[in-house]
Amino acid sequence: MPSVPINFLLNVIHGFFSLIYFGAVLIFGLFGPKLSKLSEGTVSDLMLTVFPNLMSFIEASGMITIVFGAGEFFFYMIGYYRNGGIIEVEKILFSTGWGLCVFIGGILGIIGFSMGLYIASNFEKLFKLYKSLDPSVADDIRVTQSKIRLYSVVGLAFLTLTVIFMVLAVSFLPLPKEVMTAN
Repeated sequence: MPSVPINFLLNVIHGFFSLIYFGAVLIFGLFGPKLSKLSEGTVSDLMLTVFPNLMSFIEASGMITIVFGAGEFFFYMIGYYRNGGIIEVEKILFSTGWGLCVFIGGILGIIGFSMGLYIASNFEKLFKLYKSLDPSVADDIRVTQSKIRLYSVVGLAFLTLTVIFMVLAVSFLPLPKEVMTAN
C-alpha cells in the first residue's frame, strides 16, 4: 500500500486550516464593522452565545495553520540541510524567490496572527462587558468595538499580504533532492 508523503499531509492540513482562518478574518474584517448596525439585543445575543465558541474555533484554526506551516517549512529546511548543509539552507532561504516569499510571508503571518490574538482578547473583554449588564459600560463597549474594527482591518491587511506571499512562494518552490526522488 503506497504511503502519503509527509510534505503532502503537512501542506494539505496547513492549507485547509489557513483557508478557514483567513476566511474568518476576512469575514470579521469586512463584515464585523456592520455588526454595530444591528439592534442592541441582537448584538448582545451574538456576544453571549455565538461569538465565544466561534472565536475559539478561529484561534485554533490559526494555531493549526502556524504549526503545520512551520512543520512544512522545517521539513523542507531539513531536506536542504541534508543536500548541502547550512550554506544550502541560507542560499535557498535568502537567495531564491521561494525563500524570500516564505520568510517574508511567515513574518507577516505571525504578525497578523498576533494581531488576531489581540483582537480575540478584545472580544473576550467585549463578551464580559455585555455579560455585566451594567449600563455604565456603554462607553467601554464602544471603545472596545472601535479597537476591534481597527485591528481587524490592519490584521486583515497583514494576512492578505501573507497569503499573497505564500501563493507566490508555491510558484517558486525548489524542492530538495530527497523530496523530488521520494515522489
